[in-house]
Amino acid sequence: MKIQISIDLPASPKEVWGYLRDVTKHSEWMMDALSVELTSELSEGPGVTFVCLTAVGPFRVRDQMEVLEWEPEKLMAVKHSGIVTGVGRFTLEPIAGVTRFSWVESIDLPWHFAGKFGEKLAKPILTAIWKRNLRSLRKRILERQQAGTGLEPAGLINVGSEWELRHYGPDHVVRTTTQQLDLSREAEALEILASAEFPAPKLAQRLSTSSLVMERIDGPTMLEDLIARPWTLSRHAKNLARLHRALGMINAPADWERVSEGESLVHLDLHPGAIKMSNGRPVVLNWSRAARGSSAFDAAVTYVILRTAESNNSRLGRLLITSLRKRFARIFIKEFGADEVLAHVREAAELRLLDINLSPNEREAVFALARDELD
Repeated sequence: MKIQISIDLPASPKEVWGYLRDVTKHSEWMMDALSVELTSELSEGPGVTFVCLTAVGPFRVRDQMEVLEWEPEKLMAVKHSGIVTGVGRFTLEPIAGVTRFSWVESIDLPWHFAGKFGEKLAKPILTAIWKRNLRSLRKRILERQQAGTGLEPAGLINVGSEWELRHYGPDHVVRTTTQQLDLSREAEALEILASAEFPAPKLAQRLSTSSLVMERIDGPTMLEDLIARPWTLSRHAKNLARLHRALGMINAPADWERVSEGESLVHLDLHPGAIKMSNGRPVVLNWSRAARGSSAFDAAVTYVILRTAESNNSRLGRLLITSLRKRFARIFIKEFGADEVLAHVREAAELRLLDINLSPNEREAVFALARDELD
């Protein structure tokens, strides 16, 4: 089966190749590629091998890949070995001020995919997915252009209630408080987490007490991935509990504010919207509320957020989130230890009520949850 698609990218072949050459970044724009892991000592050129965890709907396969051809700024060819075999080729061609990116896949499906009939079913599905991938690639190229040189803050990425996030070169972002807050605690937390090898962005530079440059983390949030792929609910809920357990093994500095008994570093806002799925792995963001306490208390704060937070998504998204929320929360506390979490819910709710950004509906829900009145 042969599939051939192409797209024009608003960049030079050199610029496109500069991004394309890192195969571990292919999962940033290939929506069906959950993660890419190098298995060779080489990271560029012929002979590079890697494993790509690929998902189409609820189905997952681990593709063994090897780079066969490599012509900088012109061509990359990769062989598939596994359930699906074949060769994929990316070619770059300069055309009228842009780069035409062509993708040709020659693949053989296993016999149990129903032969030619299976190919007729698979071809339009795979073509649609890969066309979407190429548009995602174009978006990433444009984002990298908007990111600037890294010498000063560039385009706006996101705005929170107390901060804004901007591009700072292609590989970093700058987080700046909009409320004249001191981000020194967050910077210290990121340094401690890096030393403990906990999955969080790496701190690159302190521009000031109110502005931090950190590693850019690409990918959907855990919440976005859950909405797009509801069958991942149980896995995400369990992983969230495991992140809490892992964080509970890290001690906070003795001079940090204590929010409960315990000496652990706690996040106090650790929910699916604060976790990026980068190359298939969770990375925890937003450490501005980091403090000292117990992981059980931190997990209780997460439970309160899971049960009471409002959604800013569409009506369909809100309906989906509402229907999944209780089940997600139930799996989460079971994995962590329900008795430990529930023992701290009332004090966690009291802390949550101190957040001035809560809406009246959220405040009422938190109040009800603390008194076991929430449906």
